[in-house]
Amino acid sequence: MTVLISMDTIILTAAVVFLAASWSLYQKRRSFQNITSKMPTQWGLPFIGIAYQFIHLNKVYRNVSRGFDEIKQLTGCVWVATTPYIVTVEPEVIKKITSSPDYLNKARDLYTHFHNGVINGIIVSPVQKWKLDRKAVSPFLGHNNLMSFFPLFNENAISVKNKLAGMAGRGEQDVYAVIKAFGLQLSILTIMGIKMEEGTKKYDETMNAFIVLVHHMAQNSIYSSVGLGFLANTPEYHRILKYLRKLVRSLIQENLAKQVESEEMNNFDEDNQSLINLTLKAMRQGQFTEKDVEIECFTMIAASYETSASAAFSCLVMLAMHPEIQERVFQEIRSVYPDGITSVEYEDLKKFSFLDRFIAEALRLAPPIPYIGRQTVKETELLPGLTLPKNMQIIIPIYELHRRKELWGPDADRFNPDNFLPENVAKRHPYSHMIFSKGARNCIGFRYADFSLRVLLINLIRSLKLSTSFKYEDIVHMPKVTLSYEVEPRIAIEVRKN
Repeated sequence: MTVLISMDTIILTAAVVFLAASWSLYQKRRSFQNITSKMPTQWGLPFIGIAYQFIHLNKVYRNVSRGFDEIKQLTGCVWVATTPYIVTVEPEVIKKITSSPDYLNKARDLYTHFHNGVINGIIVSPVQKWKLDRKAVSPFLGHNNLMSFFPLFNENAISVKNKLAGMAGRGEQDVYAVIKAFGLQLSILTIMGIKMEEGTKKYDETMNAFIVLVHHMAQNSIYSSVGLGFLANTPEYHRILKYLRKLVRSLIQENLAKQVESEEMNNFDEDNQSLINLTLKAMRQGQFTEKDVEIECFTMIAASYETSASAAFSCLVMLAMHPEIQERVFQEIRSVYPDGITSVEYEDLKKFSFLDRFIAEALRLAPPIPYIGRQTVKETELLPGLTLPKNMQIIIPIYELHRRKELWGPDADRFNPDNFLPENVAKRHPYSHMIFSKGARNCIGFRYADFSLRVLLINLIRSLKLSTSFKYEDIVHMPKVTLSYEVEPRIAIEVRKN
């Protein structure tokens, strides 16, 4: 009898809790009625919303596309678990969001995987801190400083070329692993001013740590969308975070040990500076703490390495899958460097109109950052008659933006560099294409990524010919920290005779 009474008590308690939660959800949904009554809304299931659509990562982009097809508009509201989000691929709305100071905060939930005490720097900083931090680190990405990195971009590109040339004639290979490895080397060299040699124990441990970190961040991103972010906080994840903190601290100490001339300490405009030098100067001036130095350097390493590697690999995949396009790129490069490449200089990059169109199209279909999010700084009007409350989150799925037929025509999914002929660009809204975001809070390192990518591709395609048996129509992209592939295409390499 006691057992039966206890069971009745449990059932009654569960019923009360469920009713209370249901009432709370009902009240919350009512509080957003001024939004949901004025735009198409996907409610999904009670307490779950449309979160179930994120269970299978290889179907996420398909589900997002289907969602816009269902609401028949380019801006709408969706409920994920118990939280509403504005989701838009409407260029004029995107322009307002990315251009207005009212949307300068990053969307809390979309970037929750960055808040791990290691890379919660300039990428996700609240707007007031972001403004100060960006001012301190912006000289690192200033034009003159980037120009001073061109020898490093070239050296890295030649190393990648030689590594891939050594894999020639062996069938289809894992090219992405090579791109990631050398991308990490370049990031650590330009950001920390320290060269990390391939094959050393430190190199192997660091490479593995970054791979594990990105994997767990991707898990965290997905789990957090349904309130289960704690599932990604495994002992391995915390061990990797501890290792990477220790690594960055050791690199900081190495730099602190170097002698710095007193007149250089306050000079933020000096060319050829690693990020560590700039952040240490900010620390000496009292603007940064040592923890800030650690976080900003680590943030920049993680962001530059992951996005640059993703962009480079996607470009190589598109070249391998489209031999006629690859040949046109090669012929254009050979016309500029008929006798081979000694060094790719900044002025040379202006000579490659078809390469420019190819890169723009490759990254339209495979944007390294597939979605971004903003959050209102204060109550603000998004559309006429539609006012968003403070801290409302807005998601911009760039991957879907770049494939909407309303914006790109009936062949939006087809690879076609002619989409970026000047006359075709002129027909489209400028905010229908945004590889590295736009506006004041765009990707701070986009020019670094752009220059290093072009130097790499020019060096590789001048010397190597790529091919793959993987079909374009079989590509399935998945959302992780950056764009990823369900199956990474492998690429065969042939060394060109001329």
